[in-house]
Amino acid sequence: MPRSGTTTRDQLRRRMHIPFTLALVATALLAGMSPALAHVEIDIGDGKYVMEVGFRDEPAYLGQPNALSLSVEQYATGGTEPVNDLAATLSAEVSKDGQVKNLSLVPVGDGEYEAAFVPTAAGDYTFHITGTIGQATVDESVTSGPTTFDSVESLAAIEFPQSLPDPVQLQIAVADANAAATTARTLGLAGTVAGVLGLILGALALARSRQPKTEVAPRASEPSGKLIR
Repeated sequence: MPRSGTTTRDQLRRRMHIPFTLALVATALLAGMSPALAHVEIDIGDGKYVMEVGFRDEPAYLGQPNALSLSVEQYATGGTEPVNDLAATLSAEVSKDGQVKNLSLVPVGDGEYEAAFVPTAAGDYTFHITGTIGQATVDESVTSGPTTFDSVESLAAIEFPQSLPDPVQLQIAVADANAAATTARTLGLAGTVAGVLGLILGALALARSRQPKTEVAPRASEPSGKLIR
């Protein structure tokens, strides 16, 4: 009997362990299937609204079309409700390393807006949202980082089988090559002009050297006025 009781307890443990294991597996699968969006939430109007800001496509990669993603919701009883018709009352801009670009917000869904642009440098970007939501004034800036939204990464992390040249470095190399070609053409043209001028001057000098010299005849002596007999 004791042995039978021990076996029963072991069976119960195994039966309890199976659902727990399945729950862990299901949780892991759901986590793997869920998109890993890293946006930052900002309360607006003394907590009446919540604004979510980040890149539309994350991870964000260098040189790939992307957009500022903005969603606005209003706190209501039992949850939140989307806030529409804000494209005319909100303005957005993106900045990096002292350069600023104005963005046009476009509605893409209930309470959701996008402003497309292509990030051409890796690193952190700052989104600045201004305007009004209802009666609330908006003036919020948020910079990408570990606690906000994704920074722009190089494509080298996902390129296969060969890494392509960095677009920015490629543009610089092309600009340098064009500048060098322009300089070479300018120098070549200057050399051609100098050569032509040299030929012209040489031809003139040769022509002058072949011209016959005009000799001046000696003057005849005047008669002295005496008659010699």
